[in-house]
Amino acid sequence: MSLYSKIRIIFIIALLFVTAFFSAYFYIEHSHRMQEKEKRYMQTSLFLHKHFRESMRQEKDLTLNFLDDTMKLYLDESDFSLLTDVAQIQNIQKNAVLVHQRKFLRSEINILKEDDKFFLALVHPKFQLLLQDKQRMQMPWEIVSGYFFSLVFLLWLYVWLTTSLKPLKQLQQQIEKVGEGDLTISVKSDKKDEIAAVSNAFDDALRKLESLINSRQLFLRAIMHELKTPIGKGKILTAFLEKSSIKEGYDEVFERLELLLDEFSRIEQMLSSHYEVHLKAYNAKDLVDQALELMIMDEETLSEKVEVVEKELCVLETDFTLFPLALKNLIDNAIKYASDHQVMITITGEGIVVSNSGAQFTENLEAYFKPFHGKGNGLGLGLYIVQSIMEMLHLKLHYHYDNGKNIFTIAK
Repeated sequence: MSLYSKIRIIFIIALLFVTAFFSAYFYIEHSHRMQEKEKRYMQTSLFLHKHFRESMRQEKDLTLNFLDDTMKLYLDESDFSLLTDVAQIQNIQKNAVLVHQRKFLRSEINILKEDDKFFLALVHPKFQLLLQDKQRMQMPWEIVSGYFFSLVFLLWLYVWLTTSLKPLKQLQQQIEKVGEGDLTISVKSDKKDEIAAVSNAFDDALRKLESLINSRQLFLRAIMHELKTPIGKGKILTAFLEKSSIKEGYDEVFERLELLLDEFSRIEQMLSSHYEVHLKAYNAKDLVDQALELMIMDEETLSEKVEVVEKELCVLETDFTLFPLALKNLIDNAIKYASDHQVMITITGEGIVVSNSGAQFTENLEAYFKPFHGKGNGLGLGLYIVQSIMEMLHLKLHYHYDNGKNIFTIAK
């Protein structure tokens, strides 16, 4: 999971928590206001019952006056108005929603709601009243505004954080380009945060790496150039030799030297990430024959030192230039370090097996994959070149020691 995805999840969770908090706060506030409203309605109901009961005792004809001065004064102070229009009363009773109902002595107290208006209905065996509440239920704007500003703050924080991490994504893209072989890019930053510090440190390391690679390429190309000059002169001088046997021998030597220079050139291209791999399906036997062609040996010596056995047909999807080069280095190493200087190459359905008689490796195979490891008599580049090519071709190189033999297997 990417860092951006984690940040999104964190902010979504924060948004849910903020929404839940303000929803709960809104519900509690609404419930509190409804309780205050019901309490006010009950107080009004109690007063009206008491007032009408006293009026009924004082009036001999038991006629109730709903518009006396005392009642008017109380209703005004309580923010209620008495509804007297029969049609309006019937319409309200028909369309209003019952919010709360309570029995009190012989009376029934109902709280009704229609749209944003509230009504108090008193039902008594001797009278019925419908009062309209003048006070409106106000929207709790302080809660709504608090929720809105919280959302704005979270959004600003998310944008600010993702913007701060944008250079990290750009750095990742630049590193991917470096992995593809482009060392000319620059990731220098003039900012003062930690991402800028990482970018600047990476850029410094990149410049040093670019300098080392350029120095290595210059060194290799200079060596190859200097070697080509004497080889060319030698071939010219060979043309003036009279004895054909000597001339053929020199021609073969110079041809082998040119093959070595071509091999060095391909290795230099491969290590500098300038080589473009061309993968096709090839018969393993043809790949082995091509590797043997690269060996600096005459056919008689080669037949004495290398034995090829094809047990099964094997087809590998690989590069016809790189794979034989890797196999040639593996065979060279096997001949050099074999106790009898002989190598067995076996072609199976799974791949190519190269085995020789000799002492077992004293360390893990990974240690011999490092360049210039110094664990043998050579420069320590043989297995390093083989492993590097195997990685480029997406093939596997396995090693095991069995019955006095070092066995290398190149598998699909």
